[in-house]
Amino acid sequence: MLQSGAQAAALCTNLPASYVCSAYDFDSNDDWKSHLRNVELPAGSAASAALQKVKAKWYKKNVDSDFDPAWIASSHSSTATGGSAAYSSQQQQQQQHSSSTTSRPPPSTSWRGASSQAGSRQALSKQLNLAILQAGVLLLALLYLQPLNRGVSAWAYKRLAMTLVILQGYKVYGANGGPAAWNTAAITAWAQRVLVTSDAHYLILAVAAYVNPPVTLLLVPYIVLAAYGLADFVSQQYGSHPIWQRYGAPLHQKMLAYYQKALQFNAQSEIMLGFQLIVGLLFPGRAPLLLMAVWQVLRLRFWSVDAAVHHRMVWAGLDQMSGRVRQQVPILQKAVTFGVNFFHAGRQ
Repeated sequence: MLQSGAQAAALCTNLPASYVCSAYDFDSNDDWKSHLRNVELPAGSAASAALQKVKAKWYKKNVDSDFDPAWIASSHSSTATGGSAAYSSQQQQQQQHSSSTTSRPPPSTSWRGASSQAGSRQALSKQLNLAILQAGVLLLALLYLQPLNRGVSAWAYKRLAMTLVILQGYKVYGANGGPAAWNTAAITAWAQRVLVTSDAHYLILAVAAYVNPPVTLLLVPYIVLAAYGLADFVSQQYGSHPIWQRYGAPLHQKMLAYYQKALQFNAQSEIMLGFQLIVGLLFPGRAPLLLMAVWQVLRLRFWSVDAAVHHRMVWAGLDQMSGRVRQQVPILQKAVTFGVNFFHAGRQ
């Protein structure tokens, strides 16, 4: 959703567009943080420039549609050669100009402060809602996984699946809103925009989990992402608390260090789930509807910007591991060819 208030404030203060983007509070935006978790940045000195490009593209899509990502590149290079000093000089000139025209009362900026406070409260409310849902996911997952009482496990799974539907629906709506109008064209355009995101993929799987018998492996990505999301919230809101600094902060830092590996683990579990459901067709507890939903999502994630890197790494590893076996068992190669054609048919 475009933030017209932020754009208006930028125009009123005469800030260059590149500076507004650079000054944007990315760290407090859940949608940005969710997007960044699914981005693979290069190592070394190129990471900073790559991050600026990712920020610029996200800023244009979610904050200011008129923003040109090329501006941030020029701003980034100029800052490295004294651009910030030039901006400080410009700011001083504006202050001198303001002091020389004291006969004119300064324009009121109270509306900006009120708008900023309202936006902060709204962002905090959204973060709190997500944190509550993520805590519910973790608690219900523990109740489902406990081995002592099957009745409690069955009770917890159904409520866990419903919580996942609510959580992912909240994320999808918060990041994308609803269709511009309730007609076929608007709904189709909205769906095409939304279906490339991980939140939408996980919403589809959450609905499938709710209407199908329990499958433990299906829960793995949700548990991992809920743990990261809840830890991020507590770190932001209570990062200065002594208990968090002593116990929580070191654990959170280790989690962040392994974040890309966690996403890779999620991709592995999602692909393993697909094969598990295929093997499950041979047994009484088969779930054909869930099987179709999972493989459709796997195809979406193979072509998705959010998940393609990790999923393709897993598929490449499987291809390398199974190469000799496929040479000796031709029927397996036919199955692989069928799968490749299935994935390419869903190219976005």
